[in-house]
Amino acid sequence: MPKFNKLLSKSHNGFEVSLYEFDLRDQENFENLRQYLLSKIKSMKVHNIDDYSINYYASPNLGNDFINKLNQKIAEINTPSIHQIGHFDVRRERVTEWIAQLLLEKNFECVFFDETDKRINITPVNVDKHTPGVDVPGIRLVGDEMKFVICEVKASDSDKIPCGSSESLYKDIEKGYFNEERRITKEILNFMQGVKTIDIKDDILNRIISFLTKLLKESSSQDILIDSIVFFPCIIRNNSKISSELNIDDFKDFNIDGLKGINLESIILAFET
Repeated sequence: MPKFNKLLSKSHNGFEVSLYEFDLRDQENFENLRQYLLSKIKSMKVHNIDDYSINYYASPNLGNDFINKLNQKIAEINTPSIHQIGHFDVRRERVTEWIAQLLLEKNFECVFFDETDKRINITPVNVDKHTPGVDVPGIRLVGDEMKFVICEVKASDSDKIPCGSSESLYKDIEKGYFNEERRITKEILNFMQGVKTIDIKDDILNRIISFLTKLLKESSSQDILIDSIVFFPCIIRNNSKISSELNIDDFKDFNIDGLKGINLESIILAFET
C-alpha cells in the first residue's frame, strides 16, 4: 500500500494541523498509489460490464460480435467526458477524494465501505457530474469511541500560500457544522443505508448501524450532532515549498471561534516532485 510521510503535526488557531508528504520520485510508492486508484476505478459499478447482465440478451439471434460491440458502447457511455478546464474534471475530483480517503484510513483510524462510496455507486446519468454532498464520509473508531467522519477535500497547484481553495474549503466545513440544507443528516442517512446493504454483519458493523440510527434520532440537537462528528478539511497541494518549508499557512485564515464544540483536524498533503 502507498505510504504517506508525516512531516509535522501542531496546534494552530485552536485546532490540529497535520502535514504529510507523498514523494512522487519514489517509483515503488508511486506505483502502489497508482494501483490503489486503479482498483477504486475498476470497482465503480459503471465500469463493471457484468452489472449490466448483457449476456442475458445473448440469444441464438445475437452473436458474440453484437455482444462485444454493445459492451464497447456501454463502456463508452460510462466514461466521463473530458472537461475543458482541468480543475473541473470529475476524474480529478474522484482521484483526490480517494487519496484523502486512503490517508484517513492509514493514519487517522477511519473506516470506509464500497457500499457507502458515492463514487463507486454512481449511475450512468451522473457519470459526468460532481459527487453531491460531503466529499468523503466515513466512520472513525478509536477504542470504544465512534464518530462520523466529514472530510472535505480541495486540491491546488497554486504557488500562493494560502491557496485560493482554502476559503472555499472553510465554507464547506461551515456548511457542515450548521447542517445547512440538512447536509450532514442527509449524509448520515445515506451512509447508514449503504452499511445496511453489506451482506456480512459483524460486531463493528452492528455498532456502526446502532450509532448512526441513534445519531439520526437525536440530530435535532446541534450539540449532540456536532459532538458525534469529526471534521477533516484536507488540502492536496502540488507545491514544493509546502514540504520543504513545513508551511501550513493554507489554514492560517481558518477561524473556528464561531464553531463551538467542533472536532476539527486539518490535513495538508503535499506532493514532492
